[in-house]
Amino acid sequence: MVVVALVTAGPSYLALRRARGAAEAEGENTRNAVSDAITTAVARIEGRLDAVRDELRTDVRELRDWQTSHTAEHILHDHNRRHPPAN
Repeated sequence: MVVVALVTAGPSYLALRRARGAAEAEGENTRNAVSDAITTAVARIEGRLDAVRDELRTDVRELRDWQTSHTAEHILHDHNRRHPPAN
């Protein structure tokens, strides 16, 4: 009776093992695909952040240049008002 049970269950057991192996391989493929997609997305985000950071640095540098020249204009204007040119 045990032998009959083993013989009848044998094909089902082998099919289950094959299906399990296929599912594990598919799971591995899915994990790799998701990992690659995340890596690509992170690289794109980092690239965009670098571009925005560079743009912001340029904007800050231009603003500081403008502030410096604007302050110099006010200093000259105030100096000329306090010390008018001699006639």
